[in-house]
Amino acid sequence: MLLALPVKESLDIYPVNNCDCVIPAAGRSSRMGQWKPLLPFGGSTILQTVVVTALRACARVIVVTGFRGEELAARFGAELRVHVVHNEGWERGMFSSIQLGVGQVRTPWFFVTLGDLPWITPGVYHALLTGDDTSDVVFPVHDGRRGHPVLFHERVRPAVAAADPASGSMRAIARGFREAEIPWPDDSVVRDVDTPADLADR
Repeated sequence: MLLALPVKESLDIYPVNNCDCVIPAAGRSSRMGQWKPLLPFGGSTILQTVVVTALRACARVIVVTGFRGEELAARFGAELRVHVVHNEGWERGMFSSIQLGVGQVRTPWFFVTLGDLPWITPGVYHALLTGDDTSDVVFPVHDGRRGHPVLFHERVRPAVAAADPASGSMRAIARGFREAEIPWPDDSVVRDVDTPADLADR
């Protein structure tokens, strides 16, 4: 099944850039009480919305699966610009999935975003790509809070590979590199879906 663009984004024209985007989607969604990736959202699903948005800006999306991974592989595996990789050790935590995904990156710059932030728009990706090219890590910031997607230079990859998959953190790794922040005007970069109330309040 081909990924369809949300109607509200269909008239927006953005260039596709030479960068990959890693999306960890391996968890159980225990706080939600339901498995989040394939929950309905805006005529699509939560994860499909996140993936399609990333594809508006990035050459390739790397989806890292774990719990119910075969369902996501069936949903996204036929997409030429989506690479699905399964994390056998997904129960060690999200960083282990990000670490696996970053190991699949093949572009000089890459994004990491989360699979439960469906309000992010393609414009965020482009703002980060054009806002600062002297730093190693670039965050969108809304109301003093750092959000997603986060843009990384390939210089960060060795540190990610060397970290403990069970206790590592991309934010901790970022502190060892040159960081920059790009202000973003709305809360889409920090607004995730953790509970049914979060989804109902969209």
